[in-house]
Amino acid sequence: ILATFLRQWNAEAFGVSIDLIRTRSRSRLAKVCGATRHSVSHDDDGSSTRRGFLLTLPGLALPLVVNQQPSLANDDSPNKPPKILVLGKGFLGSQVCSTLADLGIETIATTRDGRDGTVALDFLQDDVSQKVERLAFGCSAVISCVGAIGTKHDKAVNAGTGLAAQGAKRAGVERFVYITVATEVKEFARDVEFLQEYMSGKTSSREVVLEEFNGKAVLIEPTFIYGGGSFELNPPRVASFYGQLIEGILSSNPIRNVERVLSPGFVKIALEPPVPVEDVAKAAVAGALGETQAILDSYDKIKQASSQLA
Repeated sequence: ILATFLRQWNAEAFGVSIDLIRTRSRSRLAKVCGATRHSVSHDDDGSSTRRGFLLTLPGLALPLVVNQQPSLANDDSPNKPPKILVLGKGFLGSQVCSTLADLGIETIATTRDGRDGTVALDFLQDDVSQKVERLAFGCSAVISCVGAIGTKHDKAVNAGTGLAAQGAKRAGVERFVYITVATEVKEFARDVEFLQEYMSGKTSSREVVLEEFNGKAVLIEPTFIYGGGSFELNPPRVASFYGQLIEGILSSNPIRNVERVLSPGFVKIALEPPVPVEDVAKAAVAGALGETQAILDSYDKIKQASSQLA
């Protein structure tokens, strides 16, 4: 009977708007028994409308067509493809971008001068917080690979990641990954004059990132990263062939057993195996995708995190 009844009504009966629902609120509340004639309303031209009556039918769910304005907030739908902002496409940042590309993840990358199709972002000239806020809008995560050592601007550049974290937070970014330096290295370098500005900036950014992204920040803190085909002084690194040799020796069980029982200091730092740039990049991407723990402050933790993308 209901099917026969519904076929008599044209599609107009189902185009219910929000305004109509408000104006027919009294009809919706009316009882079908003994109140049907009151539940049938009239349009302005005096013709009977079927909408008011249909709203009173018990158990009948009418489709509502609601015109919503698009949200300005990030879409947190689990099915939405991630988009990640990479700050600093240098030695490490380039490897991070390569890892993201291999996974088919959309990437926005920055360099100081905007080279190679990146976005120009100068941590000394630009309003870092505001520019990152604009760049990060719609991104699910930000990975900061920014760093400077041995320059007169070490403190300002290395503190810039903290400003970037504030901008990313305002943009609605969910996760922030910061590749910094191991705590034991900072402790050791405390009295090394030419490293004090570098460490001060790194420490400042670390604190801000943790504050802004409480529970959603990932810190990657290696003692030494190696990679590439040559030795470099700024930033200091060794080539892959040599780094692999040293890693193989220092990651052997006898050396690791000694390193683990040592007190913090130069010897302990020297015996910590260096980490290949590929593994640091994988750990960073794993952090951006929410697949690893918050603080990766040892060789073993970084290697474990990198294996999440293997």
